[in-house]
Amino acid sequence: MMNSSLNHIETMIGQMILVGLRGDSPEDAKIFFESFKGLPIGGVILYDQNVTMSPPSSHNIHSPEQVIAFNKALQSLSSVPLLIGVDQEGGQVNRLKESYGFPPSKSWAELGQINDIEETQSHSNNMASTLSDHGFNLNFAPVLDLSVNPDSFIAKKERCFSNNPVSVSTHAELFILSHLAQNVVPVCKHFPGQGSAGGDTHEGIVDVAKTWSETELKPYQNLMDQDYIPAIMTSHLFHKGLDPELPATLSSKILTDLLRNKMGFEGVIISDDPQMGALANHYDLKTIIRLMIHASVDIFCFGNNLFYDPIIVQKVHSTIVELLDEGLITITQIEQSFNRTMQLKKSIGLI
Repeated sequence: MMNSSLNHIETMIGQMILVGLRGDSPEDAKIFFESFKGLPIGGVILYDQNVTMSPPSSHNIHSPEQVIAFNKALQSLSSVPLLIGVDQEGGQVNRLKESYGFPPSKSWAELGQINDIEETQSHSNNMASTLSDHGFNLNFAPVLDLSVNPDSFIAKKERCFSNNPVSVSTHAELFILSHLAQNVVPVCKHFPGQGSAGGDTHEGIVDVAKTWSETELKPYQNLMDQDYIPAIMTSHLFHKGLDPELPATLSSKILTDLLRNKMGFEGVIISDDPQMGALANHYDLKTIIRLMIHASVDIFCFGNNLFYDPIIVQKVHSTIVELLDEGLITITQIEQSFNRTMQLKKSIGLI
């Protein structure tokens, strides 16, 4: 195979990898890229705390000025323009904290309690501007999970707007459009809906077969019908009625048959972190990647902040190559994901 073809395949594979890293300076960014010897990647995710340490230590985010310099360096060192992401929901899931010098932000639940269009619009505009001004172009928000179980892991952290799918859709639309106006991709999560879940997928398998209902799909469908969702993040939850064998992130029944074919989603699907216990404790890396590709997941978000793997980029890249060589996945599947991801980058002016 010609070198140009190999390089293109490497580029396509690289766009499937979004990864967390250690460091906070332009020099750290250089070390990060040197660590995987020029392999292309699709994006990075930044955190403010390194939770692999006990107690958690500071991580990628310290101040506005530092983040601007760090993100600028990361972008300049990448052979393909990067998606630079962050979990900026507001409230307890808030990486750009006021204590670091960033503007204050409300939780999604607080906005739900206020339930005012103008307040949500103003808050969303401010958040999107803050992200864009500091070099971020991807936000893992809004949460579309319905607050159907007030004792759920996600509701307890004030991450759900409401139990009303129409209200969630209406306010999420404002959030989404505010972000897109600033060339920041909003990632709606956690499909197919985690609001009824009693457990935490960070720790292990969570079965929602007895609590989940199709109502939890309505915010997604409402927004997809208006073509407002550019990207969706999966959940690792398990529902034997939707798929009797696999959790959602690994399930072609849930992501291909339901989300893409039945609901009509044509955008980018991003996995929740495969290093979470719900996957990592039950499947090896090769199986996880193979099943995600067959389920039409486009980008694998390895946060690298539950445990740190300094060679995760090389591992994921070589695993995909191995799966291709063994005929367990096809180049067509890689091309489809690559095309969706590049279209997403094009839509925000990255390429």
